[in-house]
Amino acid sequence: MEENKKIKLWALVMMIFVPTFGFGNIASNAVYLGPAAIPSWIIVSVLYFLPLCGIIAEMASANPDKGSGLYSWINQSIGEKWAFIGTWAYFIGILFYLQMVFSRIPIAASWALLGRNVFDDSNAYLLPILSIFICIAMTYIATIGVSKFSKLADFGGKFTLAATVIFIVMALVGYFSGTPSATQFTPETVIPEFSLKYFSTFSWLLFAVSGSEVAGTYIMQTENPKKNFPKAMILATIFVALSYILGSIAIQLIASPELLEKAGIKDAGYIVYDIIANNFGLNGKIVVQIYAAINLITSIAAYIIWIESPIRAMFGEVPEGTFPLFLTKKREDGILANALWTQCAVLVVLIAIPLLGLGSIDAFFKMLTDLSSLAVVIPYVVLIYAYLVFRKNNKNLSFKFFKSDTLAYTLAYIALILSCAGFLGAGLDYVIDSSGIEGVILVIQTYGGPIILTLVGLIIKRASEKSYNNKLKN
Repeated sequence: MEENKKIKLWALVMMIFVPTFGFGNIASNAVYLGPAAIPSWIIVSVLYFLPLCGIIAEMASANPDKGSGLYSWINQSIGEKWAFIGTWAYFIGILFYLQMVFSRIPIAASWALLGRNVFDDSNAYLLPILSIFICIAMTYIATIGVSKFSKLADFGGKFTLAATVIFIVMALVGYFSGTPSATQFTPETVIPEFSLKYFSTFSWLLFAVSGSEVAGTYIMQTENPKKNFPKAMILATIFVALSYILGSIAIQLIASPELLEKAGIKDAGYIVYDIIANNFGLNGKIVVQIYAAINLITSIAAYIIWIESPIRAMFGEVPEGTFPLFLTKKREDGILANALWTQCAVLVVLIAIPLLGLGSIDAFFKMLTDLSSLAVVIPYVVLIYAYLVFRKNNKNLSFKFFKSDTLAYTLAYIALILSCAGFLGAGLDYVIDSSGIEGVILVIQTYGGPIILTLVGLIIKRASEKSYNNKLKN
């Protein structure tokens, strides 16, 4: 990539911010937790997101010439086998996540164009059909190159940040100007009830802040990476943490948990912009449409990054023979076009199968989705452990996010414990109401699924390496 096409500092900040922050996460957790979401976001930001970003910043800064992000960092610290396990679990988790999120694009477009969600129960069947076309279009954009879609992320990210800041400021100004809070803030409502239900929801908050690792695959395309990458991580960490914490306070000031729950998870983020506009005598529909248009652009950028970055991590730097050469073949600009289109084909199948009404096949793919639901936890556990080894073996790092070794180890261990606890807790909502044989099967799928799929990955790796070695011998 030519120097003038390198990703600059603020573009990189937005490439971290866009896939990590989602205003909808604030709204959904306000529904689930009410005022208790506020201290929950603070805990997650300080004890999980901050350490994770510090870990990524240090390991990426020490490997500015490695373009596979997660795979490169783990491999450099604890070896290729664990790098494969962590990255494969990451790739699988994101793959099944993607097949569920493309339907959000038409909903955002509906709000932007019409000021409402037209995809009600009567025509919701259109969403998976539209998702297929969206998946193909986004894959095509991903193949154009990072220098192109990074501009989209930069544009959408800045406007999303601006819209969030305006929302927070308007909510606080309204409150201090005499508009009563829509939510009662008392010790009983703010202090979380440490129940199984809260533990389950809190676990998903941990993974709501995941996404900062995607930028690691673009470090070789970054301008002055050794300096700009850690700086971008620090700035993005501040923006994401403050947006979640202050945004959670703001949304509770203008909308009660009951109102948000009535609006529904898909629409709550739009409804609150209508409320705050009306509080200030503005046209709520137009304000919502403006926000929805910004959200539409940002969502497109985020999903393109989620499409492209895990492909780089999984297929970019694995040893030759780990996968068929067709998947690891790069263009001159580093884009793994074959792997991207193969992923697209898999996603189209995952989205299309339920439309065909093939019961047994549909049930099989649903089972795969259940198996993969917690796979995204494994890479964070492996990455944090790799960091502990990395920090121990590298005393003279040129960049240290955590200046003190004691602080670095303490926060890393806390993040490791929270990741393991999150793995246990995030599956509770799948199994808490289950019993009997069905309950046992669901527990195995939920908690054993990531392990099963990881073993499948190792089997694929072994078979591919065996085939590759046989070809060399012949």
